[in-house]
Amino acid sequence: MQLYQDLILKHAKNSPFERLVLAATHSATGANPLCGDAIEIALRIDGDVIVEVGFQGEMSAITRASASLMCGMMAGATVWEAQTRIEVAFALLTGVDSLEFDITLGEFAAMRILRSYPNRIKTATLPWAALRQALLGGAKAIVTTEPFSRLVQENRANGHK
Repeated sequence: MQLYQDLILKHAKNSPFERLVLAATHSATGANPLCGDAIEIALRIDGDVIVEVGFQGEMSAITRASASLMCGMMAGATVWEAQTRIEVAFALLTGVDSLEFDITLGEFAAMRILRSYPNRIKTATLPWAALRQALLGGAKAIVTTEPFSRLVQENRANGHK
């Protein structure tokens, strides 16, 4: 637990990747409307290599730390390596364990503790979902952690149209 807490604080307070990426070739915005997190992931890809990656937005410490750790793994990676790491991160956070995952994800593997707190998993996966979408689309795209139909139902239940 202490490793996880130290990791969150370290990356949430001072991420070298929380910045604007000039001349980004790929980007996506991620939103978690239930907790209010919003993040934009931006990449500059040259050929098949991610040469620059960054993020910006309003987000919780967990989302910020997850984005920082993720960006650290992506700088210099090929698109294929990035896509593999995204799938491994999702698998780790949703309950699959493997020594290979720890090697692939490095420090991020400490985030597996979030499996004990299911409400936090969406917070940690939000940057990864945005990165996945950015790699797929290239142009600006939006991803959300909640299905649209669920949001509409909740808004109606709360008196919103």
